[in-house]
Amino acid sequence: MKRGSQLSMIIIVMLLGRLAAAQIHIVIDQPAEKRFPIAIANLAKTEGFHEMDNLTKKIPDMIRRDLELSGYFFVIGPSAYLDRSDAVTANTIDFQKWTAIGAMAVVKGIARMEGGRITVDLKLFDPHSRQLQMEKQYTYEQKNLRFIGHRFADEVLLSTTGLRGPFASRIAYTSETSRRKHWKQIYVMEVDGENNTRLTKDKSYNLGPAWAPDGKQLVFVSYVDGFPDIYSADMRTGHRRRLTSNRSTNITPAWSREGSLIAFASGMERDMDLYLMNTAGSDLRPLTQAFGIDIAPRFSPEGNDIVFASERGGKLHIYRQPVGGGTVQRLTFVGYQNDSPDWSSDGQKITFCGRSSGTYDIFVMNSDGTNIQRLTSGAGSNEHPRWAPDGRYITFSSTRGGSPQIYMMRYDGAHQTKLSKGNGSLPDWSPWVTE
Repeated sequence: MKRGSQLSMIIIVMLLGRLAAAQIHIVIDQPAEKRFPIAIANLAKTEGFHEMDNLTKKIPDMIRRDLELSGYFFVIGPSAYLDRSDAVTANTIDFQKWTAIGAMAVVKGIARMEGGRITVDLKLFDPHSRQLQMEKQYTYEQKNLRFIGHRFADEVLLSTTGLRGPFASRIAYTSETSRRKHWKQIYVMEVDGENNTRLTKDKSYNLGPAWAPDGKQLVFVSYVDGFPDIYSADMRTGHRRRLTSNRSTNITPAWSREGSLIAFASGMERDMDLYLMNTAGSDLRPLTQAFGIDIAPRFSPEGNDIVFASERGGKLHIYRQPVGGGTVQRLTFVGYQNDSPDWSSDGQKITFCGRSSGTYDIFVMNSDGTNIQRLTSGAGSNEHPRWAPDGRYITFSSTRGGSPQIYMMRYDGAHQTKLSKGNGSLPDWSPWVTE
């Protein structure tokens, strides 16, 4: 063999070897019971960092919780760890101590203070090949440190499955207040159920929040002025703005994907029809004008179509229609009360809730109405499904524990897990946030 051919062959073999050795790969549709074993060590810290010792445990705990919620990982508990050193590089870590406890992946990291801010370096290793697979660095003020754990958990999912995780996002929902059970308020929580914040604080009903595509605003329904009207709220300032005032019923608002329009259902003319308005509440125009109620619009990812629930066929079913007008397509023909549809981020799937035998359950189908699959069964009433920004998870409310609470599951119905600490309904999953 000629020298040039030999050299090319050596380079190819080296490249293939590196690719094979350095990549941890998890199949997205793997069975939920076949979870990937991973260990997340507490952070090492630089000299003089003793005042932030809790941080070195808090961030790894967040990553552990997120990866458990993902349904793809079996997180090995810290009590099983044989290596408790501060080594964070491939040439100093004793990988045999990690493979001995069955870890197929290991997260190590270090935290340090820099000019009043905290910098955290986090690394994902393959302990069998002893190679670094992924490394990220984050610098934040202490008040934003929870975001580090969520962002890195998303990066672990991206590195191992090819899809970014949903944990650097939030879930808005409706909840009864503890003091006055008949009042309902809008809350926002992180995906792991922590950092729960109350957005509305009035003596009224506030229902059905829906996120703007930039994650900086919400629209929702409020009875604070007597009639159910559509309001918007700025997540940074808390400022609220009333968008409808037609002395009628206005419900189920949804933001368009580019953020310039809001669709909602209103009885301002006759029975419930769908309308469009701009984000200031003006430039009103009808979307539907059919016999029977039309409610719960949601825009397709491209913004060209809406999916909604309608009684125009007799019972409540899911329909699809171009935003600019055109042929209306009926998508569901089974069940007798199909409601709350939502489009996945890639436009390929639609989830909805429906009743076929008394209680509600969650279903998913192709965006053309084919291949309907039931995701929940025999566990209370399950309603109002909403896709995560990655299109791999769904949040919903369920009464399986008694009062309605917020849950999440994989797109195939696997790993159904409670998120909220208390009662909650009508959830909506935000886009990814940056801080």
